[in-house]
Amino acid sequence: MNKKYNNNNNKKNSSIESQLKDIYRLQLIHLRLKYFNYIINIFPVFVISFIFFLKQKKRYLFFLTQRLKKPTKLIRSNYKLKIYKNKLIKLLKIKSLTKQKLKKLEMDIEYNSMDFMLKKIKTFRKKKHLLINSSKIKQIKKYIRIKELLFKTKIINYKQKTEKIKPNIIFLKEMENNLKKQINKNLLKRYQQITYIFPSGIAVVPVYKKIPFGTYILITQPKYYELLERKKIMIEEISGRILIDFYLANKENNKMKKILFNFS
Repeated sequence: MNKKYNNNNNKKNSSIESQLKDIYRLQLIHLRLKYFNYIINIFPVFVISFIFFLKQKKRYLFFLTQRLKKPTKLIRSNYKLKIYKNKLIKLLKIKSLTKQKLKKLEMDIEYNSMDFMLKKIKTFRKKKHLLINSSKIKQIKKYIRIKELLFKTKIINYKQKTEKIKPNIIFLKEMENNLKKQINKNLLKRYQQITYIFPSGIAVVPVYKKIPFGTYILITQPKYYELLERKKIMIEEISGRILIDFYLANKENNKMKKILFNFS
């Protein structure tokens, strides 16, 4: 009779332990799948952000090239002014001009020469900006070319990575379905509820020296001993998460590493 009872008790303990193993493995698979989905989904966001960045740079490039066109008008106007000034100087040399006309011409020359000097200073500044802008344009064009090349290599790398990931996702999905069949329905339901509430996706928490990971709230000594015995499923009182002892969790981590990380 005692032998029968002990056998039933051992079976119960082993079934609880296997349930904890399965639920913890399921969590590790889900976390890995979450990482794979992140890689697949992040790239379209990167593409959109790159296109937006490229448009901004090209707009700035267009703005700089437009600014380069403006100083040429000023240079032409200065050239015309110079011609007009030379004509005035020639007129001054003619002796038949009256004193009144001569005075007016002198005033015109003085005014125009001052205006010319001011425009010359402005032109010099514009030329300086012109040189700066032209060097900026060269730098931006070079920068865009480099970025485009890097983007092309990233696309190639991404395609290669996604090609590797896809069969691994199928494999992990199969493992997930098999584990779900083995796990108790109520335990699986609790696990799904917790993962839905917590965005981190952590529903099964390892406990090390009476401290559950992530919460850092001490559990009682009797509860900790119960957890180590693995006779029943233990629940964290505050968060409602499923508890697993650190030693069992660590053992499963080492086993699952070979499955989860043998591909990229």
